[in-house]
Amino acid sequence: MEYSKLFEAGYIGKCKIKNRIIMAPMGNINMADPIGRPLQKMIDYFAERAKGGTGLLITGLIPVSYGIDPTVSEDNDTTYFPRIDGSSRTRLSGWRDLTSAVHSYDAKIFIQLTAGLGRVGSPEPALKGKLLKSASFNRNFYVPQVPHIPFTDMEIRKIVKNFGQAAVNAKVSGFDGVQLHGHEGYLMDQLTSAPWNRRKFGRYKNKFQFAVDVVREIKKRCGEDFPIIYRVDLTQGLRESYGDDVFKKRFKGMERTIEEGLEFCKVLAEAGVDAFDVDKGCYDNWFFPHPPAYFDDMPYVEEIAKRLKDYFNKEGIKAQVIAVGKLGKPEVAEKVLQDGFADFIMLGRPLLADPYWPKKVYEGRIREINHCIGDQEGCIQSFILGGHPCCAINPYTGFEDCKKIERAHTVKKVAVIGGGPGGCEAAKTAFLRGHEVTLFEKGDKLGGQLLAGSTMKIKHDVARYIENLNYQMNLLKEKGLDIRLNTEVKIEDLRDKYDVIICANGIKPFIPKIEGLERIRYMEARELLMKGMAIPHDVKKVTVVGGGLVGCEVAYSLAFERNLEVTIIEKLPDLMTGVVHANRAMLLWMMMGMGSPSGKKEDAIKTPIKAYTSSEVVKFDEERVYIKANRKRKDPYTPWRTLIPENIHNPFERKLDPKDTEEIVIDTDYVVFATGGIANDEFYYKLLRERAAKEIYVIGDARQVGRAWEAITSANEVARFI
Repeated sequence: MEYSKLFEAGYIGKCKIKNRIIMAPMGNINMADPIGRPLQKMIDYFAERAKGGTGLLITGLIPVSYGIDPTVSEDNDTTYFPRIDGSSRTRLSGWRDLTSAVHSYDAKIFIQLTAGLGRVGSPEPALKGKLLKSASFNRNFYVPQVPHIPFTDMEIRKIVKNFGQAAVNAKVSGFDGVQLHGHEGYLMDQLTSAPWNRRKFGRYKNKFQFAVDVVREIKKRCGEDFPIIYRVDLTQGLRESYGDDVFKKRFKGMERTIEEGLEFCKVLAEAGVDAFDVDKGCYDNWFFPHPPAYFDDMPYVEEIAKRLKDYFNKEGIKAQVIAVGKLGKPEVAEKVLQDGFADFIMLGRPLLADPYWPKKVYEGRIREINHCIGDQEGCIQSFILGGHPCCAINPYTGFEDCKKIERAHTVKKVAVIGGGPGGCEAAKTAFLRGHEVTLFEKGDKLGGQLLAGSTMKIKHDVARYIENLNYQMNLLKEKGLDIRLNTEVKIEDLRDKYDVIICANGIKPFIPKIEGLERIRYMEARELLMKGMAIPHDVKKVTVVGGGLVGCEVAYSLAFERNLEVTIIEKLPDLMTGVVHANRAMLLWMMMGMGSPSGKKEDAIKTPIKAYTSSEVVKFDEERVYIKANRKRKDPYTPWRTLIPENIHNPFERKLDPKDTEEIVIDTDYVVFATGGIANDEFYYKLLRERAAKEIYVIGDARQVGRAWEAITSANEVARFI
């Protein structure tokens, strides 16, 4: 397939861009020093994407509301965001270095400016005595008991002025334009749309006014030719997501409709906006603006971007339209442009997974792309927990300043045991450094634990990743990497034959000993997946023990693909504890029968999955599961709420009385155990005892059960230094 449209030059305003590929605003957080000056980490992060062939890069959000919105500052007026507001030349020096690095590769770069966080900011300042603020009286997203009072018109006008100053600072620092962060329920969205702007008086009761004022202020300070992209959710999609009852009760029956969104974009285009990066959704349905792996490709591009493009054509508006949302497969991105749905396509996570996505597509090396798996653990969950953006499957993302592959001074013979993502990363990295590497895998395909997950329809991105991984490893095999499939090694195969042994042999599944287990039919979740979810034909009702991520994915897949009636039992107070909000919310949304991988209600499962949290299986009997459930357990299905990290104190969280329980009997034909596993470290310790090699390491699940992210990261660390 030729990708001719992707590599056509285009314009945003008068800014010429060498191709139609734009990097979405992903990055920045915790990549600047405490006063907001970009560090070398941020500079190298963006330069790598420019080097990889992206035409236009956009920074992550940069607030302009310090001293006005308390949620953008931390203790002692430090911040985890970069800053370009005010007149600090100290900060500008970092930005000048950044734009210079990007321009070296004939890429353009826009800065994303944001009004602030408002109701989606951390509630922690309120717990320290500060008044939180928003467009109107609103509840904090994380802790709804914490209120936000309205900004005054004077405070809002000050934010407008700050936008102008920040934009002109960006212009003199070498930026090619500005992107305004007006979507997803952040403060700019709160001020410009229902359900958050319910002001009755003053200039900003007009929901379009704030955005128009900001655009005109920037054009006044920077000139009419300085281009502006406006990032907008054409609709929050709340009614569509949750139905009329929840929409009225939780969101006052208010949102920006698509029709209002089209009118809003027309007004902004008339005010001077040159392009629109357009999606849908907000924090309360975060799976739309941050679509997880579970969505089909381009779930709303035709509904949203094409709708805006058609509207502009009809109205004679020349502003460009940028499509976004699961466009990481090159054939999908090209089709969006070929079909005229948009003028540009935007990639976020795919460029974190592989900065050279554009270059590889241009050269026809599609299968060499490190395909994003959509877990969002590195790119989003990392900074929520206090880190900076990185990537589960690309250990160099966010570490471009310090992680390099360098040739080894001494060539060593290296054995890697296990061909999962961690084992493959260790073998690949060691081989590229010049070592003699043998990779042993007992199965007939590389991929490890991800192979099981890839069998589910909702994990099509994982399947693509594994397909590409096997292709890439075969390319290395042709260059001398020794890969031995269907090979289970023993100590005697390794002893004194290798200088280095790396154990990446995964986990051992765990099934708890529960009374009556012998009276039921059951299977461990990963085994079930590897057997293609081959449930006996007479089974109609399935109970999944374990409501973590694997348990919920398997439960949904059994209902979605096999049309089975499924119940989940989970010990903890919440399903999928620790899973990034967008992925967790979408899976809950689908499990409760409100949504689907296509994004369409009509494709949702017909029988919602029952879920019991704060509950424990106590015994089995023939076709029955007996559980002990807490009487005051939470409603498991609240995808519009997020789980707060455990290091943030929520004074309103109530603890359950562990003695206040009831016995519930569940009819079932089959039980699936998704109760995790234990590190398969016996072989590693045996190697150590027998001193089988000078250097012996253990990585990934064989060390501690975790995710692909930890496995690949630890593999890369070890292999870069042996």
